[in-house]
Amino acid sequence: MTFYRGRMIRLMLGFAFLANVAGTSRHALGADSPAAAQGDPVEIYLMTVGIGDQIHSRFGHTMIRVVDHTDKTDAVYNWGMFDYADPAFAWKFFKGVLIYRVGVQSFSRTLDTYRYEERPVWQERLNLTPAQTRRLLDRIALNMRPENVRYPYQYFYNNCATKPRDYIDEAVDGAVKATYGSELARENHRWYVRQYLNDNPLVGLGLDVIMNGDIDRPMSKWDEMFFPAKLREYLIAMPATDDAGRAIPGKQLLSGTEELLSLPDASSGDRNAFLYAQMFFGLPILFFFMAMIGVGGIRRILSRHHPENWTGRVAWNTLDTGHQVLVRIALACLGFGLAGWSLLSGAFGTIHTVMWAISAHTDSHHNANLWLFWPTDFLFAVLGWRALRNALRGSVRRRPILGASVRFYAGLHLVALVTMVTLREAGLIQQDVDRVLYNMGILAAFIYAATWFGMMDFGLEQKQVAVSDAKE
Repeated sequence: MTFYRGRMIRLMLGFAFLANVAGTSRHALGADSPAAAQGDPVEIYLMTVGIGDQIHSRFGHTMIRVVDHTDKTDAVYNWGMFDYADPAFAWKFFKGVLIYRVGVQSFSRTLDTYRYEERPVWQERLNLTPAQTRRLLDRIALNMRPENVRYPYQYFYNNCATKPRDYIDEAVDGAVKATYGSELARENHRWYVRQYLNDNPLVGLGLDVIMNGDIDRPMSKWDEMFFPAKLREYLIAMPATDDAGRAIPGKQLLSGTEELLSLPDASSGDRNAFLYAQMFFGLPILFFFMAMIGVGGIRRILSRHHPENWTGRVAWNTLDTGHQVLVRIALACLGFGLAGWSLLSGAFGTIHTVMWAISAHTDSHHNANLWLFWPTDFLFAVLGWRALRNALRGSVRRRPILGASVRFYAGLHLVALVTMVTLREAGLIQQDVDRVLYNMGILAAFIYAATWFGMMDFGLEQKQVAVSDAKE
């Protein structure tokens, strides 16, 4: 499945696995066609395209090639077409109401497209009886009628690979589903998302967080054929059948593998995209705690030597220049970490909530990660800005009501995080949130702990200063 040309929003379109935009006219069969010397009037091939190095081509693509020697045509049918110029494309995808269509282009133009994209292409001939061939051609012809060319796209269950799968299965009287419908696949949908979409850190992290436990359920090999390479693999492995549904000894459903474009697949692999978030948000929080430890040392020293004169707070003018710099560093680190985390956590919380409310993507509903990411976390951006402002001004302004409220909110987050871990360990959360907890959960705990301490005053303050503050 491959995306076509056009700009896609990088996170939400990590879900979609589409095909390159194709023409819609029939084209003459070339004299150099590999099927020209065959005796059958019509030959049908399954074409499989390898993965590309762009997000929109990470899952490959499937097409059906029909070579008609009577009409002298060589056409490739493609179920991955969409209107990439539609300005509402991203919003439609977000809501889960995308409409795709089937199109046709010449075999030569198809190869030119993937040669330009530097992607490998294979084809195998479908070994069908004349009656099976006619059923498949009739189904394609019916699908090509103007009123039938469009269909509601779903990236796992109704896409450019499942359409050919369903039509081939119909042609062989359900033999494909009978063979693979009850046999469990080795992997689940989340494995494919991690394996092929984690090359882009934003997409890899985003999809792991946004998609719920539906993609963690075991799936059959029939469902696994949403992935073009698996469709090809499983059809090669099953026998051809006669018109009575009996396996034909020594004959496979797919045979005669040809590598039409001998090019390497793009690299793939499961990379932990959460490490980027840990470094980006975690290091400032680490520096904050290191600076806090330094300021806390002042408190211990002064309170030990003059316990009767100190309340446990630091007045800014009691600090020497070096320790003032230390406090500024702590505030700047806290502000940067809080501001960044607020945007990440608030965005995820908002996306979870909005998609649950309005999107038809059911694998984004009832997401367990809402224990960790809240839409209201955007409020932390205000605290981050306040900490950065104080760092630049060189002041530590106390706001008792604000501090108590923020500490209460951070405490609620810590309670929710502990609850999420407990529910997961008890098996009450079936969604695979382990990677989120091990990475973002630990990071969140440090950030909320930093928020808790950051709302306290730094160090020590003389009693008479505290009294004057109280009078104010």
